[in-house]
Amino acid sequence: MVGVIPDTEARELPDRYVHLIRPGDWDKPPGFSQALAWWLNGGEDEAFFERSMGPSGSLAPTSVAYRFADFIEDANVSTAATDAVRDASMALMPEVVGAGLFVATARKANPVAALYYGLGAERSAMLPGWFGDFLLSADEVRAALPRVEEALLMSDAQRGTALSRITDWMTAMGDTPDCDAAGLIDAPLRVIRHAAEAGSGVAAFSRWY
Repeated sequence: MVGVIPDTEARELPDRYVHLIRPGDWDKPPGFSQALAWWLNGGEDEAFFERSMGPSGSLAPTSVAYRFADFIEDANVSTAATDAVRDASMALMPEVVGAGLFVATARKANPVAALYYGLGAERSAMLPGWFGDFLLSADEVRAALPRVEEALLMSDAQRGTALSRITDWMTAMGDTPDCDAAGLIDAPLRVIRHAAEAGSGVAAFSRWY
């Protein structure tokens, strides 16, 4: 979910819920630092998927794909403070998907993991926040926009590769082979551009039900 919220709220929300932070809330699971180093230093080039029974066979994830899925899951843990900020942000977003709101839904497969796998480490590092989770004021939106554009505006060949990788992830890791791969690339940029023009903040996060 990526959506615009009022600038004042974007600036005030963290302080409003800081009292909910508890010791250990920001501790990462064992092995997280090693997984981050692996991803940033060429992990994307390893074999995430393989086809059974030749080129026409079904696509199956390897241990590398599961490692990356766990890494993305561990990147933004659920705490009382983060849940409160996410709930408050969601209540402030537009009610209808459009210029100011994008929602990607899927069973099993994580759209954030799909996007980051599709873009690769270098491009995804240009996106704001921490692996799909961010809260930006209007000033921060405007500052982040050039890097977001650099990450998401690609040549035809680069975009084709990213779309193919996103589709592979959503097909093999879940049951969404007809996912809107292009939307995962285009819609966050659309929302951030809309916020920059409107002087709004932006919040982004994942919710699992």
